Amino acid sequence: MCGIMGYYSFGSITPDKDKIMKMFTLLESRGRDASGFAYINNGKLIVNKAAIKSSEMIKSKEWNDLLLPKIMILHTRLKTQGEPKNNMNNHPLFTKSGLCIVHNGMIYNDKEIFGRKEKRDAEVDSEAILAVLSDKKAESIEDKIKRVFDRLEGGFAVASINKNDPGRLVLFRKDNPIQIYYNTIEDILYFCSEREIMQSALGIKKILRRGFSLGEGDYHSYEMENNHALILNSEGVEEYRKFHPRRETWYYGPDELIIECPHCLSSTVFYEGRLFNRCEFCGQPINEEDLYV
Repeated sequence: MCGIMGYYSFGSITPDKDKIMKMFTLLESRGRDASGFAYINNGKLIVNKAAIKSSEMIKSKEWNDLLLPKIMILHTRLKTQGEPKNNMNNHPLFTKSGLCIVHNGMIYNDKEIFGRKEKRDAEVDSEAILAVLSDKKAESIEDKIKRVFDRLEGGFAVASINKNDPGRLVLFRKDNPIQIYYNTIEDILYFCSEREIMQSALGIKKILRRGFSLGEGDYHSYEMENNHALILNSEGVEEYRKFHPRRETWYYGPDELIIECPHCLSSTVFYEGRLFNRCEFCGQPINEEDLYV
């Protein structure tokens, strides 16, 4: 389990730095092996990360000198795959071209992704997301996200920024949560792995009248739906759409997959390229679209 968080400031107001610092510190409960943050400044991607918990990171010169930007993504890491002492394994992860992500979840087929002559900079499974997102075969951001859902097996909650598209923040999730608060007065969207962390850090409380809930004041909460992506730009929501992840598969041969039958849930062979496929156990037909949830 790791933690992701961040914000998008649409207007002239940037968040209260003390509140972001508190949120970052509370996010430490989801991972203490490493922490980091990233943003874009004057066309440059700035990434600060280290194998220290977030309560130590906020004591660093980089954090203390920081003037909060319009968009920011942050991460706290619980080690799974890849040692934190190699800072390349810690988040945010980024490419030389300026694409940057933070990820909560586990990717199970990262070795398959990097087994195809693609150079690997670290050992962490999250690097597979970065590799697929930066694939030049897909032109639009929607196509890139679709490739993540098509090719990667496991769970993910991802926030992404790109120095070549500095006004855009991309969030997408499969099985791992992304909670959102939008403040109508500040005109700022906040996101985090846990709603309670934002409530505590931002001082959000329910307003009651005669025992009835009137909401949470200037804050409005949303939970991203599973298998969805939210693309934000300076105008607000650019796109919010559903993607269809591929069912978990195992390679059996060059054109053969072991898949979960959508009818009886047994593991059966699926032959890619064949006109007809049937489950070995229940005999029901399996079509290519059945590879997707």
